[in-house]
Amino acid sequence: MFKKNKSEKEILTKKINDCPLFSELSGSEIKTLLGISHVREYGTDEVVFNEGTVGLCFYIIVKGCVELGVMNGSSLSIMKTLKEGEYFSAVHLFSETNHTVSCVAKEVTKLLIFAKPDMEELINSNPKAGTKIVQSFLNFFGSEIQRMYAENLEMKKRLFAE
Repeated sequence: MFKKNKSEKEILTKKINDCPLFSELSGSEIKTLLGISHVREYGTDEVVFNEGTVGLCFYIIVKGCVELGVMNGSSLSIMKTLKEGEYFSAVHLFSETNHTVSCVAKEVTKLLIFAKPDMEELINSNPKAGTKIVQSFLNFFGSEIQRMYAENLEMKKRLFAE
């Protein structure tokens, strides 16, 4: 983790603005969110987190890409590759559940990280901004549940049509 310089702040602010979870936030709320963020660079093949460990962070990919998958011995069975601008692990800001997959940087990768303790502190110290940010996540989770419900209905139709 390191201090953010001015040009880096502009890049990170753009990444937050581009993230659909935060599309409803004002400039000052984005600035507040940036204030609790951390930036970390991972080397090629460096593990971001392992399956089974407690998740406490939400990640936005600033540069590079990561692979999500399940470990088979010493190799990762890749389920999904995420690239610059994409995000993952949102649920871990609000629950202390274990990661169901491992995450490995596929190349040199810079991540913008939001940690659960920092989010909780933001909610306590700035309830107005904190509530709006939490509402953004709730809207996101609601949309994801709706999408999965529609996907399940479609699979059910295909299964019973045969």
